[in-house]
Amino acid sequence: MKVSLLVPTYKDTIALRLILEALQRQTYKNFEVVIAEDDNADETKELVKKFDELEIQHIFQEDNGNRKATILNKALSLTQGEYLIFIDGDTIPFSTFIESNVALAEPKTVLCGRRVNLGHLVSKDIRAFKKSIPTLEYQYIRHFNYLKKGGTRHFEQGLRFRPNSMIQRWLMTRNKNVHIVGSNFSCFREDIFAINGFDEDITGGSKDDVDLEWRFVMSGCRLKSSKYCANLFHLDHSRTSRIEDEEIARLEMQENQKKQRFICSNGIQKID
Repeated sequence: MKVSLLVPTYKDTIALRLILEALQRQTYKNFEVVIAEDDNADETKELVKKFDELEIQHIFQEDNGNRKATILNKALSLTQGEYLIFIDGDTIPFSTFIESNVALAEPKTVLCGRRVNLGHLVSKDIRAFKKSIPTLEYQYIRHFNYLKKGGTRHFEQGLRFRPNSMIQRWLMTRNKNVHIVGSNFSCFREDIFAINGFDEDITGGSKDDVDLEWRFVMSGCRLKSSKYCANLFHLDHSRTSRIEDEEIARLEMQENQKKQRFICSNGIQKID
């Protein structure tokens, strides 16, 4: 099965380099990378050229405020894979990440993963190339003290079990709280096209994740956890979120929910 992995990025070529290096190590090989850049930086174009052994499509737009949903919809239109995986521009996949998503994939199902939130000190080491991602992945337990002292949170999200193994199935029976996190989810292409992709009117912080979730569910999809299988490292960074944007997004989403408009009008297609 052909997979398309979508990577939104914005002014962070070091993180993008780490992601592309991680994608070179993937155990599952039948995939393309679609880089969705909410900017138009020469540095990104030069970086992409260095990874010509990967199948990469790079789409970009001018930096005109937060238009992540817009560039992701443009990227969706380019995808050639039957199955789509979404990460963020600061999340670095384990080597078995794509393989695990494919193993757990089901029609009308959205896989919802989590991430190891690397602390500031650990992230600083990685960005300075003083500590490598493969070392952390392959010697994960051995680095427990290093990660904890460096401020890492959700260490347990880096523990990996074989998809559909007995222990993984048992863990999933105990995990009733399954929600979409935009930095780690996947679905069949036809399922996200059925809801017209990302709503470009919802631009308030975490509200885009919540918006996607209720629209997927209303369309007949179920949510399924990919924790302990499809693992990612998340690099620490400063966070900015405008309260005004959050409130506007919340009100817009509430209005859509009242009218059960799970197919957004301002998505991949522009619907009058």
